[in-house]
Amino acid sequence: MSMVARQIQHQQQTEVKTRKVVERRRTKITLGEKIIASAMAVIAFALIGLMLHNYASIYSLNKDVHQLQGTIAQQSQVNEGLSLQVVELSAPDRILDIATGELGMSLDDNKVKVVQN
Repeated sequence: MSMVARQIQHQQQTEVKTRKVVERRRTKITLGEKIIASAMAVIAFALIGLMLHNYASIYSLNKDVHQLQGTIAQQSQVNEGLSLQVVELSAPDRILDIATGELGMSLDDNKVKVVQN
């Protein structure tokens, strides 16, 4: 008989424990908690949107910088070519040939003045 009493007592204790567990799981989310959770979600989405916007802006600016660097490289090559042409065209022998041949000028050494810096 004591064994049966123990079994009944054991069953009652397990029923009480399961009721407590079930009651603990039935806690409801309050209105304040819902408002806080929704506010945090809105803030998180806003921050994610801001980060994506900044990333897109940085990407477009980086692309523009690379395009400008390419344009600068092309222009520097053009400038180097033009500077070589200036050096070739400003040779004293060439200037003297054009002056005497095409323009009919003559070189008189008595009228030449040398200027030094």
